[in-house]
Amino acid sequence: MVLKGFFDGGNQADSTQYDVVTLASLSGVPNQWRPCENDWKAVLKKHHAPWLHTTDAVSLMNEPFTKQNGWDESKRNAFISDCVTVIERHMALPRTRTNPDGRVGILPYSLTIVLKDFLRARKANPEVPKTATEICATQAVYRCLQWGNYIGADFFHLIFDQGEPFMGHILDRQHNRKARKHLKPITGRITSIIQADMRDLPAMQMADLFAWCYSHKNREPRFKWQNRLLAHRKWIDDWLEYDALIKIIPGVAKTVAAWNLPPRRPTG
Repeated sequence: MVLKGFFDGGNQADSTQYDVVTLASLSGVPNQWRPCENDWKAVLKKHHAPWLHTTDAVSLMNEPFTKQNGWDESKRNAFISDCVTVIERHMALPRTRTNPDGRVGILPYSLTIVLKDFLRARKANPEVPKTATEICATQAVYRCLQWGNYIGADFFHLIFDQGEPFMGHILDRQHNRKARKHLKPITGRITSIIQADMRDLPAMQMADLFAWCYSHKNREPRFKWQNRLLAHRKWIDDWLEYDALIKIIPGVAKTVAAWNLPPRRPTG
């Protein structure tokens, strides 16, 4: 059984432009993805939208979500609300008192780093990675693999949005002999790491929606459809501030340094 994980970022790791950087992922197996993607395509058809790119839809200033194309706040909100309904219908749910069995489905995950806290933590502790995107990428992929192990997946396909830096950190580890040897139980089961155009993949559009909602969760007022996704944040949302960022598992930095991974421009 193959688990496919789709990854899409929110904002850039640039503290001069953004307060936070987010990487969202959705992970599932083919018999979970097929009905979910069919429902998503039906929503796109219903609202005459070629795809969902949340930033463009929210702004109503970029193609195809422009007022000249007939989009307004009401139409936009109805469209994204239907998109959220698709996600809610297919996403995994944890065990609770009211739902003791939970539900196996597509697992969403969101990791956000507060950039000013990251820079402060890196200055205070030299073992903190140089780039915030490395933390996002490795942690999000770890959660994907963890979920796959839980549901019995044999292999993993990882798909990243094109033009973003996250995939590079995972490829560095796959292509590095020392890292590959150390991580063999993990890397040996990752059979594909690719980038794709989010406009072509419903799963990537879903990840984009999560990334937008969670990276903007502290901004008011929030949209009703945004609050519906944020209602799940207790179990899928990792929001890393200074106290969490400065805590590095002993020995990890030394091990990663020994791999001699390609240098990357530090987060600024």
